[in-house]
Amino acid sequence: MMRFDDLDGRVAIVTGSSSGIGREVAVAMARQGMKVVVNGRTGDRLADVERDIRELGGEMLAYPTDIRRSENVQALIDATVERFGGVDVVVNSAGGTYNAAPETITDKGWHTVLDINLSGPFFLARAAFPHLLQSPLKSLIFIGSIGGIEPGPGHLHYSVAKAGVTHMTRVLAFEWGKYGIRVNCISPGVIRGPNSQFVGNAEMEQRWRNRVPMGWIGRPADIVGAVLMLASLEASAYTTGTNIRIDGGPRSGTTKE
Repeated sequence: MMRFDDLDGRVAIVTGSSSGIGREVAVAMARQGMKVVVNGRTGDRLADVERDIRELGGEMLAYPTDIRRSENVQALIDATVERFGGVDVVVNSAGGTYNAAPETITDKGWHTVLDINLSGPFFLARAAFPHLLQSPLKSLIFIGSIGGIEPGPGHLHYSVAKAGVTHMTRVLAFEWGKYGIRVNCISPGVIRGPNSQFVGNAEMEQRWRNRVPMGWIGRPADIVGAVLMLASLEASAYTTGTNIRIDGGPRSGTTKE
């Protein structure tokens, strides 16, 4: 992994870091010498990433909380500043969804998916804003999804939320560019994770592979390099308002499952 010297000693918050992309990002940032605040909804789910970071000798704070509530997000920011003195990089990686045809999505399901994927990341960006102003890095990174760009079956609520994240990235980059805050988004395609719907289902996994031009399913580690680049001021000083697709190549048309 490339070394980004300006990240050493800086403070990063990574939400959704108990597993998947968030966990990989948090550990990679610790390897860069960053002080990392890891977050998930429950403390027991953070045990593995805590262990990995401590084995690296990294400084970290585990702060379990539900980012769907703005007061919880403010408490997360306050705890970070109290422990480490500031905030330099924020990675909004928390997310979640479930399969449902549009006509079957309940009010509760709609609000739950939008709250975790769209409202929570906004609350975190808003709460981090005054502290990012004081940072030399000033980097805010959203983890979107290819689902926010291209339609797919069974995820209307998730796709709408991630499309909102992509556009929020551009709006915040426009609004906060005058302060030097860089706001960017990464939209992964199909990524293998512990909760992937194709885990243990070889036939479904092959169907997903067939949708990817490169012919294989991505890993959380495949997202890390882009996150580190966007976190580093030296590597991305003039990059803001962008959405980086990491999806194994463009699809030609819509493939039915």
